[in-house]
Amino acid sequence: MLIVIEDLQYYVEVKGSGQPIVCFHGFSENSSTWESIHLKDRQMVLVDLIGHGKSDKPHVLEPYTLAVVLPHLHELIHQLGFAKYSILGYSLGGRFALAYAQTYPREVQGLILESSSYGLCHREDRAQRRQQDIWLAKAIEEKGIEWFDQYWSKLDLFASQTQLPQAIRAKISARRLRNVSHALANTLLGSGQGIFPCLRDKILDLSMPILFINGEYDEKYKKIGQELMNQNPKIKREIIPGVGHNTHVENPAAFMKAVNEFLSYHEYLEVSL
Repeated sequence: MLIVIEDLQYYVEVKGSGQPIVCFHGFSENSSTWESIHLKDRQMVLVDLIGHGKSDKPHVLEPYTLAVVLPHLHELIHQLGFAKYSILGYSLGGRFALAYAQTYPREVQGLILESSSYGLCHREDRAQRRQQDIWLAKAIEEKGIEWFDQYWSKLDLFASQTQLPQAIRAKISARRLRNVSHALANTLLGSGQGIFPCLRDKILDLSMPILFINGEYDEKYKKIGQELMNQNPKIKREIIPGVGHNTHVENPAAFMKAVNEFLSYHEYLEVSL
């Protein structure tokens, strides 16, 4: 379905039944990334983020900024009729999910972050990453989506995906190739890690149950997961064995088990109390 917010169309797909969990995909992905994920007694609300999938891809930068993305996602969820819900986000979508939970904490009943960061907190790191984002945005616009697909697939972050069956790798590539250059560039410039705020110090303030998932081979996000737990000892962490950055694609069964157990446990606690 398409939902219109301030003249922008957002594509949303809903599957399953039960308590709602809103799912945000990663950079250059779309809602079909969750096609192999089915959560027990959950209504999965799959959103194409702005500039991705079947959602609008505006040429102006403002709709890609956090100041617009968060209230738009909030309005989208309320148009669907949900007052209480969980949030699941992968990579870029996880950063959005964390920022969303900090902005609307009374509505979010559970937060699941898959291979996500809290943003860069040192000025030098942010400045360096900002330059990288600017370079990549320019390169995508000049060289095109086919170039981006090849470049992105060869990042060390996705090295473990070379072990996936060819059919799955083809689907990952097909999702990337459905993007358009200006939308990916605007995503990097509007909400890439170089401009995304540091949310680390606010993690302790979150009271909802939080699960952080990362892959065994994803050293960067294993470190971030530990840092998150240091910030908030109540955060539960799950390391999926034998996979890298994109755990829900590389081992969907283990991913679903971790998420289902987390949601079921906290639902049980709520009922018991």
